[in-house]
Amino acid sequence: MIFLLLSISISTVIARSIQANKAYQIESYSNLKHEDHHHKFKIKVPGTGIVQLEPSIGTVIFAIEIQDKNANVALENANTLVTKAVDEIKYSLFRDDYTIQTGIFQLSLRYDYTSGTQQLIGYSVTNQLYVTTKDLQLIGKIITVGVNAGLNRIDGVNYSNNQDEMVKANNEAIKLAIQDAERKAKQIAESLKLEFSEILHFKYLDNYNNPVTDVYGPKAAGMATKSSGTPTPIFAAKNNVRVDIELKVLLK
Repeated sequence: MIFLLLSISISTVIARSIQANKAYQIESYSNLKHEDHHHKFKIKVPGTGIVQLEPSIGTVIFAIEIQDKNANVALENANTLVTKAVDEIKYSLFRDDYTIQTGIFQLSLRYDYTSGTQQLIGYSVTNQLYVTTKDLQLIGKIITVGVNAGLNRIDGVNYSNNQDEMVKANNEAIKLAIQDAERKAKQIAESLKLEFSEILHFKYLDNYNNPVTDVYGPKAAGMATKSSGTPTPIFAAKNNVRVDIELKVLLK
């Protein structure tokens, strides 16, 4: 009887010891998992890279606007003015580096509503002319020549860059964006008393190529189209190429 009680007691102690040991192992494992969880972070960090380009191409956008009661007369006058303007521009810029082409053409109806009813009073013809050059010093002269040739409206001056320049700037902007994201990740790691470990994932968010347009005020219809021979001063702004990315990084 005594032997049986002793055996039961010993078995109970061993069972409790095994359970305690299991509990310790589970607790230790949980602590390790908990510790590992709090010492490794996966975070997403945005990065931005911006490259400024000096423009290498300039385009002056001229527009002529002719109004008449008769559609055929409006069209004929518009065609005559465009032909005359192109000839004068070619003559005045004979040895200069430029290209010239026509743009948007539009014929629209004109109505009068003063009597309370819609009445057709004529037609309006608008035609655009683009003069493009790689010599940006020529922009002012192009404007002066175009106005003197009878082009009664200037819709703006666009500045841009060629494809090779844009690709090179875009690649540089990507590098800057990655460097920006890495800098932010290291700063976060330092604040958390951790270390920047590795880049896990790269995501290309977007890129923005922002051509700059300097708008030259349009001349009102009916104003004198002759101007002095002094070139109009026009200054080109820089073209911004921006890239936004996102890095997923590991801190530990």
